[in-house]
Amino acid sequence: MHQFMDPKSVALIGISRKSGPGSFKLMEIMSDFGYSGEIYPVNPNAGEILGKKAYPSVTAVKKKIDLAVITTPRKTTLSILQDCVAANIKAAIVVNQGFNDADCRGQQMQQQMVEMAAREGIRILGPNTLGVINSFTGFTTSFMPVTKQRVGVGLICQSGIHFVGPTQFSGMIGKGVDLGNSCDIGFYDALKYFAEDPDIQVIAIHMEGLNQGKDFLPLAARVVKEKPIVVHKSGRSETGAKAAMSHTGSLAGNYKLLQTALKQTGVTFLEEGGQMPYAVKTLRNLPPMKGNRVAVITYSGGAGIMISDGLEKHGFRLAFLSSEVIDQVAALSPGWMPLSNPLDIWPAVMLHGARKAYSVALKAVLKDPHVDGIICVAIAPLPEFSFLNVSEALNDVVETSPAEKPVIGWIYGPNTTEVQMQFESKNRIMIYPTLELATQALSWLRDRYKILTRDERGFV
Repeated sequence: MHQFMDPKSVALIGISRKSGPGSFKLMEIMSDFGYSGEIYPVNPNAGEILGKKAYPSVTAVKKKIDLAVITTPRKTTLSILQDCVAANIKAAIVVNQGFNDADCRGQQMQQQMVEMAAREGIRILGPNTLGVINSFTGFTTSFMPVTKQRVGVGLICQSGIHFVGPTQFSGMIGKGVDLGNSCDIGFYDALKYFAEDPDIQVIAIHMEGLNQGKDFLPLAARVVKEKPIVVHKSGRSETGAKAAMSHTGSLAGNYKLLQTALKQTGVTFLEEGGQMPYAVKTLRNLPPMKGNRVAVITYSGGAGIMISDGLEKHGFRLAFLSSEVIDQVAALSPGWMPLSNPLDIWPAVMLHGARKAYSVALKAVLKDPHVDGIICVAIAPLPEFSFLNVSEALNDVVETSPAEKPVIGWIYGPNTTEVQMQFESKNRIMIYPTLELATQALSWLRDRYKILTRDERGFV
């Protein structure tokens, strides 16, 4: 996998002479992304492309090439792969479609790729793929512009949509592998690479169908002890399974059986694809939750009730707050205010200001031995009401406290986007758009703790 993720030289086979908007010129995108290695454009109809000498074939280059990226029509793919073998190229990305995702002829051609990889020792990624992203070295083979983000998240997917729209589908990614049809390189290969990669702390996986399952499952069971793995398996319905077959040629298999097998390894298995960005940021930034006792601090009594319902759904219970916590908050509250959990601090806010009241409450519950995790409910006000914005105050509290308990939040009001960024600026408090996701996040962290403390024999 190293030759795919960090090549020192790349042959771009089938690169067009066109340039500018609408050209999908990989060479330009690679340069803009920061790739500084050698690029050898291969196009028999061009003498020069973007100032670089063009070659009629990859065998004509006569220099060491770590990786070939093939974007030609499918009818030429097999002969070009043979040229790569002749040029002693050990890694190739086949971008184009029309193989297992297409007709019988395409399926036959992909099988020939499989046989060639086994026979000749060339590793093949794809076909039907955007290839790879490596923000740490500034390398990508995506012919669509992608966002460069040096974050410790490795993505394994079967759809380029996760490359082009990472925020919506997977959250921020630092490195990514689009397996496409997985004729050779599969989930096992990519997982093994990210498991050994010191740049990667969390591994996110989008899966249509699982190849290399016999090797992948026990590997996943070992890796989750060191790094969280988040999996979204699409194609659960009959219609979705058919769509997966036409997209990448993946046999989706029995969803329930695969779900059970994946959960047994200890991965965080997501029921909904939209949960992926939240699961990734949760497991990347917050500590595991050691128990099921939750403290809720809120401006709103109604929100406290709604959170209580969500906590029960996920098997949590409201923590019985110590007398020290109650006394500290009571000192800021009117005498008539009964205090318990959820901890309604609005009367204290009215008397002493939002920042002081919330800081005292959060500091107290973080020290309470009866509390395993905290949910904060706060207002996201417009700038003219910034005195109600407690993001800086709460970050100050969390930064000066041991990172032993997760602190998550739900904010409401007219300025949620900006205030969320302020809350998450230190990566110690994570914000969620719904109360359901907030409680779901705690369940991921509780499950993470169970994995870290499970029997060393492997599967739970």
